[in-house]
Amino acid sequence: MTTPAETLSASPAGPTAELARFVSRLRFEDLPASVVTRLSQCLLDFIGVTVGGSAQADSSPAVINAVRSLAPPDGPATCVGHERGYPWQYAALLNGAFAHSLDFDDTNITSALHPGAPVIPAALAVAEREDATGAEFLTALAAGYETCCRVGAALGQSAYDRGFHPTAIAGLFGAVAAGARLMNTTAEQLTAAFGLAGSMAAGSMQYLENGSWNKRLHPGLAAHNAILSLAFTASGFRGAEQALEGRHGLLSSYSDAPRPQLITDGLGEHWLLSDTGIKPYPACRLAHGAIDAALRLRQSLGGTIPPSAEISVRVSPRAYTIVGTDEAHKTHPANTVDAQFSVYFQTSVALLDGAVDWSSYQRLGDADVLALTKRLHVTADDRVPDAGAVLTCRLDDGRAPEIRVDQPSGEPGGDLPWEPVEAKYYALVRTLYKEEQARGIVQQVRTLPEGVRIRSLARSLRT
Repeated sequence: MTTPAETLSASPAGPTAELARFVSRLRFEDLPASVVTRLSQCLLDFIGVTVGGSAQADSSPAVINAVRSLAPPDGPATCVGHERGYPWQYAALLNGAFAHSLDFDDTNITSALHPGAPVIPAALAVAEREDATGAEFLTALAAGYETCCRVGAALGQSAYDRGFHPTAIAGLFGAVAAGARLMNTTAEQLTAAFGLAGSMAAGSMQYLENGSWNKRLHPGLAAHNAILSLAFTASGFRGAEQALEGRHGLLSSYSDAPRPQLITDGLGEHWLLSDTGIKPYPACRLAHGAIDAALRLRQSLGGTIPPSAEISVRVSPRAYTIVGTDEAHKTHPANTVDAQFSVYFQTSVALLDGAVDWSSYQRLGDADVLALTKRLHVTADDRVPDAGAVLTCRLDDGRAPEIRVDQPSGEPGGDLPWEPVEAKYYALVRTLYKEEQARGIVQQVRTLPEGVRIRSLARSLRT
C-alpha cells in the first residue's frame, strides 16, 4: 500500500519541478489582458494599504524600530511611504508587514490567503535592484501570484485546521517565484530556491488567541526569506528537491488532505490569480459577507435597528471557526485584531454606523456595540459559501427580513472596475502623498507595460 507521501511523489517530474519550469519560461506575452489588469489593480491596492498600514497600525512603530536596530542607517531599497531606504531584504520585510497590518490587502478566497502582501514586496525589491521594466515586473507578479494561489489551494482547508497561516507559507513560495522570474533564474535554480523556502515556511494561527501582531509580520517575513533563498541559490547553494510533494515536503507536513494536482492542472491556461479580490473593509475576509448583509439590512430598515429585534447570522463552517464561535475574544473583542476576526463586532458596527473602516476600531468597548453584540446569534451553516453570510432580523410585527450574500463585495466576478480600487487607494494615501504625486503613481501603475521602469516607480513611492 502506498502512503500519502509516496502518492505525492509519484510524478516523474513532480509539481515542484513543473512549477519551476513554468515560472522560468513565463513571458509577458503569455499573460491575458485580464491578468495584466488584475495585477495592476492589486499593485495599486498594495501601495494604498502599505501606506495605510505604515501610518495607522499600532504595531508599525515597533516594526520600524526593530528593523532600524538591525539595518544600516540607509540602503538602496524603497519602503513605501518612507523617505530613507533600506537593505533589500529589510525593505521587503517592512513592505510586507505594513501591507498586511490593517488586514485590508487583497485576498484569494479559493486559496484562502492574501497573495499580494508577500509577493509584491519581494518582487518590488528585486525589480528595483535590477531596474526592471513594467512588463517584466508584471510577469514576475503573475508568476508569484499564481504560484502562491496554487500552493495555497493545494494545501487546502486542513492547513488552517492544523493551525497554519497559508499566507505566510504559500506566500513564501510565491515571493520566491516572483523574484526568480526577475532574476532570470533557471528552472533548476528555482527548484533549489523552493527547496530552501521549504525550510523557512512558517506561520502560526496562534495569534488569534490573544489578538497578537504575529499575523501582520508573516508576509514581511515571507518576502524577506524569499530574498535570502534567491541570494543563496544564486551563489550556488544546493536546496532540497521536491520541496512541495516530497516525503517531508510542504504538502505532507502542513496539510492532512493535500491536493498536489491543483498546483499544475491547467497551469498557464487557467489563472487562479484572477480570483483575487480587493477588500472594501479592513477586516478578515470571512466576515465581509456579514458586513455586506448588515449594511443592506440597515438600509432596508431606514437606518435604524429596532432595539427588540432578534438578529441571527449564519456563516460557513470555515468562517465560523475563524470569525465566529462563542469565545470571549469573539463576542467581546479586547483589541483591534480580536475585532478584525469577530463577526459579532463587524456586524454590530455595520448595523449601527452604516460603515466599517479603520476608525470603526475606536468603537471597541462602546456600550451600544456591546449591547447589539449580545443580541446576535451566530451559527455555522454548510450551505453558506466561505465568505458569504445570511442575516435574519425578526421584528415585533412578525416580519423577518433575510439578507443573503453569497459573494462579498470586492470580488472580481469576471471583472473588477478601476473606480473602487482607485477610490480606496486615494483614501489611504491622501495624508502622505500630495495630490500630484498620488495621481502620478496611479498613472505609472496603469501604464506599466508602456515603458515604465520600476526603479523610477519605486522612488516615486517614497515621501
